[in-house]
Amino acid sequence: MENSQMSQTATSYTARLDRTLKTLQGRVKEQEAALEKLRISTASIETEPSSDPKSHLLQLQALEAAFKTLIPQEPWLPPVDSPLPALLALRATHQCVKESQECTTETDTELKETQKRLEKEHADLSDANLIEADLTSRISSLQAEIDDRTQKSPGQVAKEMIRELKKKKTYYDSETGKLVKAFNRFIDEHLAPMLAAEELGGPIVGELLDVDEVMLEAGFSTQGKAKKATANPDDAKRQRRIDEIWGARPEEDRRSKEPWDEKRAAATEMRELTEELLNSLVEAGGTGPGAYVELRSETAAARFLVRSKVAQFHPRDARKLRLVDFGGDFDD
Repeated sequence: MENSQMSQTATSYTARLDRTLKTLQGRVKEQEAALEKLRISTASIETEPSSDPKSHLLQLQALEAAFKTLIPQEPWLPPVDSPLPALLALRATHQCVKESQECTTETDTELKETQKRLEKEHADLSDANLIEADLTSRISSLQAEIDDRTQKSPGQVAKEMIRELKKKKTYYDSETGKLVKAFNRFIDEHLAPMLAAEELGGPIVGELLDVDEVMLEAGFSTQGKAKKATANPDDAKRQRRIDEIWGARPEEDRRSKEPWDEKRAAATEMRELTEELLNSLVEAGGTGPGAYVELRSETAAARFLVRSKVAQFHPRDARKLRLVDFGGDFDD
């Protein structure tokens, strides 16, 4: 029953739409016929205002007469049962909703951009406040120091400065000793085996982290793979290989009970190279040709320092190496 009523309602609505469409089409034809008749019966007038005052006056009078003929006529309105007003209202509502949605999307985008700018401004303000607080604290500290020194004699100020410098020197000497111990421990426990492996034709430092004594003793293939260990290794051949790559055991190391193997030789070479680089950098004042150290060959230790951005080769001579001046720039 309900389906039948819905079907009848739809049919009735469709019929009303058809009647309205036919009525509108009839009105359009009537207006077109009236317009054509008007065009035939009247002389054409210029749509642009004339520069001649008399002609311009005639144009205005013609327009006035046309408007007066239209005033008494009642405008055409659709019948009471026509769906045209509802359709026009629906179209206007749809257009309003569409424009509101577009406006909402644009407003959301602008809101997000504004929030980003606000967050950035908050971060900048926070940084500025921190900088201001640090500067204020530093100014207060300097002012207190100035006030304190102005109340003391030059001799007292000099003694305090010497005492402070000695205190700082003791502190830096202690920290330097800790740093050297940590550096040596890092070389012995981690870096030396990887340097030895690279020098023997294995992977570069960092590609193979677990390098053991067996790998160093057996050596590596031309593809950089570890060879299989033999049951009866030739110690004399191994020692000759160590001497050819790293040289003979240093005189100051001969009293050590540790064996002169690949790991110890690579560690010694790394320590000697870094010490020589540091000394040359200090002697040259950080810059200049005197900061370079001439290498006997391009070693794994030198390549590791360059890859780590700690040292750099001479731009025109790969046999020379120096530490990077971290207060300066890399050489091109």
